[in-house]
This record gives sequence, structure tokens and C-alpha cells, in this order.
Amino acid sequence: MNVNMIGIGLIAGSATALLCLGVVAGSGLSVILYFLSAVPLMVATLGWGFVAGVTGAIVAAVAIAAFANLQLAIYIVMTTILPATAAGYWMNLARPAEEIGGPAGQLAWYPLSDVIVRLAIITAGAFIVAGFLIGYGPALVDELVGEMIARLQEANPEFAFSPEGRESFMGFMTGAIPFMQPALWLMVLVGSLYLALGITRASGRLTRPRDDWPTALRLPRSGAIILAVAIAISFFSGPIGLAATAIAGALVSGFTLAGFAVFHERTRGAPWRPLAMITVYGAVLITLIAALPFFFVGLFATSRPMPVSPGGGAPPPSGTPPAST
Repeated sequence: MNVNMIGIGLIAGSATALLCLGVVAGSGLSVILYFLSAVPLMVATLGWGFVAGVTGAIVAAVAIAAFANLQLAIYIVMTTILPATAAGYWMNLARPAEEIGGPAGQLAWYPLSDVIVRLAIITAGAFIVAGFLIGYGPALVDELVGEMIARLQEANPEFAFSPEGRESFMGFMTGAIPFMQPALWLMVLVGSLYLALGITRASGRLTRPRDDWPTALRLPRSGAIILAVAIAISFFSGPIGLAATAIAGALVSGFTLAGFAVFHERTRGAPWRPLAMITVYGAVLITLIAALPFFFVGLFATSRPMPVSPGGGAPPPSGTPPAST
């Protein structure tokens, strides 16, 4: 531990707090900046070690609680601060490659696939706890649906919702919200991690070797097992079903990202790649159903590739301990 690590943590924590507090203003730009709020903590942890990351996490949490309120601080800690710091920590884990059957004199780094599935579990857990704290359930969804219908009727006075239609829509939203929130937020966190790795590498502080994301972004087989169990439990009613739905949503998002990574890998060097990219991502923007094939591709492309580097190099920041497999 040194003053430099603490200083970096203070800067990173302050940056994260400012990006989070800006969303209170409600402008479009502030929402975009909020999506980047995990990046400063990830950079601090990746480049300066776990002490810098934890310092930043504490600073961010205290600042948000002081300038906003405790409830918002708890929410940000669960959804942003904790996963950001944890992701940076996991990405810095390494162990001698020969301990897992690899070449002597090399370091094997913690697989990106394991980081993604752990981020998925943390993200789902954060939204499960948040839902419990706000009393998520049919009553709250009914209130939200009522507000949505009122807004639609303000925009179009001729708009009408039958009682049967309202009941059907409410049932859909009750399951869709706990599924979509962790699914979308995991994508934000994975994108933030990619950006943070690039920033830290450009600064010369990143010890981990470069991951080839099109081949490394996969989920381990254990993720598929957890997903299958979560989907089965999601058919139960009540809180346990909603919690399982959140876990399923995060993991479906992770496998879908893995499917897109496979797509990027398989189209490398192809002259028709730009057209394929525009077509695929354009279709996904129009309808999320277009992402379904990529989910299945990712589901059947499980692996745990580990990047390696010379074992005689500089150790991970702040003496990060070796990873377990």
C-alpha cells in the first residue's frame, strides 16, 4: 500500500460518484455518463491494484450517500461499485501455468469467461436485493403499468386499454422487468470492462496480457448448468420465481454476448463482414428476437481460455494473490 494507490482510489471514486450523481438531473447525456460509471473503478483496480479499487469504492459510496441519499448509495454499491471492483480484482488474478498443466515459467491468468459468469451472478443478485428492498411484486407493477397507460393516454387521448389487456400486460411486465434489468446491465458492465482494459493498457499499467475477446468471451459450462436451474425455478410463483428470473436474465445476456463474440471470430477477414455486421446489429436494434440465434450459439460454445504471459514479468498490482481454478 502506498500514497499513490490511495490517491488513484480517491480520484476514481470521485469520478464514479460524479457520473452516478449526474443521472439525478435526468438529461440524456447524464444517463449515458451513468453507463460509464463503473469504468473509473475498474481502471483503478486493474492498473493500481485492489487497494486502489477498494479506496475508490468507499469514496464513491460515501459521496453518493452524502450528496444524494442512502438508498441510492446502496443501489449504486450493489449494481456498479461492487461488480466494478470485483471485475478488476478477478482480471488481475494469475497463477503459475504449470500448476494447471501448462508450460513452466508462464503465468496463467483468470479466464475472462469466469469473470463474465461471476459478473452475471453479482448483477442478478444486486437486482434481486434491490427488488426486495423496494417491495417488487404485482402491486408495484400495477402502479407502474397504470403510470405507463396514463402517459400513453396523455399522448393519444384515443388510446384505450381493456381490463383484460391491462391484466395481460401487467403479467408480462411482472416477469419482463426482473429479466431485462440484469440482462441489459450485464451488457453495460461487460462493455465497461472492455473499455477499462483498453484505457489501462494504453496507460502502461495493465499487467494482464491482451485477451482476444472474440475467442475469449465465452461462458464456462457451469454457467449453462446454473441457467438451466434458474429457468426451471423461474416457473414458480412469488419471490423465488422472480429471483430465478433475474439470474436467468443475466446469464442469457452473457451467453448472447458470447454468441456475438463467436460471430466476430468466424467473420474475421471475410470481405462481406461489414455488411454482415450492419445487418445483424441493425436487426437486433429493431427487434431483440434477432439476438436469439446468438444466444444459442453462445450456449453451445462454452470454454475457459486462459491467457498466459512470461512468469518472470512484473507481478499483478499490489501483490494480487494467485487465482484458484
